[in-house]
Amino acid sequence: MKRYITSFDTQKLSEEYVDTIIIGAGLAGLTTALQLDKLGIKPLIITKKNTGISNSFLAQGGIAAAIGKDDDPQIHYEDTINAGKGLCIERNVSVLVEEGVERVIDLIKYGVPFDKNGDGTLKLTTEGAHSRKRVLHVKDRTGKEIGKTIYNIILERGIKIESEFFLEEILTEDNRFIGVIVSNGRVKKFIKSKSLVLATGGYSALYFRNTSAYNISGDTISVAYRAGCILKDLEFVQFHPTALYIEGKPAYLVSEAVRGEGALLVDTKGERFVDELKPRDEVARAIFKKYLEGEKVFLDLRPLKEKGIKIEERFPTIFSMLKNFGYEKSDFIPVSPAAHYTIGGVEATTTGKTNVEGVFAVGEVSCTGVHGANRLASNSLLECIVFGYKTAYTVFSYNMYAKSFRNVKIKNVFTGENMLTKEEKRFILNKIKSIMWKKVGLIRNKEMLKDALKEITSLENYVHDYSNGRYLMDLIYLSKAVVLSALNREESRGTHFRSDYPEENPNLRKHTKIYKNFEIKLEVN
Repeated sequence: MKRYITSFDTQKLSEEYVDTIIIGAGLAGLTTALQLDKLGIKPLIITKKNTGISNSFLAQGGIAAAIGKDDDPQIHYEDTINAGKGLCIERNVSVLVEEGVERVIDLIKYGVPFDKNGDGTLKLTTEGAHSRKRVLHVKDRTGKEIGKTIYNIILERGIKIESEFFLEEILTEDNRFIGVIVSNGRVKKFIKSKSLVLATGGYSALYFRNTSAYNISGDTISVAYRAGCILKDLEFVQFHPTALYIEGKPAYLVSEAVRGEGALLVDTKGERFVDELKPRDEVARAIFKKYLEGEKVFLDLRPLKEKGIKIEERFPTIFSMLKNFGYEKSDFIPVSPAAHYTIGGVEATTTGKTNVEGVFAVGEVSCTGVHGANRLASNSLLECIVFGYKTAYTVFSYNMYAKSFRNVKIKNVFTGENMLTKEEKRFILNKIKSIMWKKVGLIRNKEMLKDALKEITSLENYVHDYSNGRYLMDLIYLSKAVVLSALNREESRGTHFRSDYPEENPNLRKHTKIYKNFEIKLEVN
């Protein structure tokens, strides 16, 4: 694997300097930026697209916190641990649920318009594997409303956001961060800083059928890996059970909150076949098996209507989507699983630290161990605000002692002159997605994974010779790491299901870590 895979010369590029760079403008990045600014550090936020195009902004269901009168962080902790199937790092889960209440109260104070009951109390709902109603929501656009609220505060405070630039290289020296190379496709820039925060989301878009925001693909995880960051638990990919299923159309999410309010899952005969509020991995596999048997699966909305819940009022985003496809009057919505949330990522602490000095990771791009082998619903937005807040303090502390490199001389020359056409790029990208969906999806086995590895390696050898293949090569490296992780875990646990090893192995209650040159180990945290 190459350390750098683009051509650049820091001596010839325009040079900028900022205290801290944040890559990504979703909820994790914005939270970190806001708190850094409050601490006196003006970060530079860099994003591929405009703010608002992120997975956290797409989050429909809500944000979980033990804020109800019959709830307690200890109960939230136990629910999270149970969902995680033995792989949650318990001390990190404690931080998440205990500090989560405080951070959610911050959001209320910021003005996030969470839904309320007639008496002014928070209207809480439940989702899969929660034992209490603890999910705060704003209709079915919770992520968007939280993100919009924080974004407006950031604009008021004058924090700089640079759009339409993407990360190509993380520059390091002796395992210490120096700066980044970013590009908008026409111009490259070299930006030096004391620290870097990665907040770029997960890698569910590696899969053909996914609910990911446009342009959120996971390639920055691979950029971080090339820079020396350890990757962790990549085999654990959460497939959302209920994404709209229309042949040839994108997999639009139908929130778990719809089932939380009473919607049922039925097969072609109109019969229930699974407890709708079981952990997501179990529900998703039950639906997937129905499709393998030639059946179809539908979300039955009649129980909601019988309760007097109006879809257009409680779930306006979903209703609008259904209306676009002619299902606004239907009681039965065709659904099937789609890759939705990735539990693995860049190994990080609850304060964002990675093993590369000066590089921090927060949100879905990271793996802190709080989700174990299966994320508890609506804990992801909580992770963004809790760990984003904490990461800001760690970055502040790091910056106090870090010295910036004065004269950086790093050069990488790509000798090949071959260029991939747009059509070739599209073909290779679709090939990656197809391999991952068919052979590294909800149900896996050794034969499928070996075939996937062979095909991914073939793509790696092909793209290797093209000078404009950085994005694809990073996706190939990441796909390879996911496949190797899945091959190495010879058991079924949480979201990772092996048909050739269908049971949990108590001896494998360990975390998968991928070191330099795809060296893979199972370790206890």
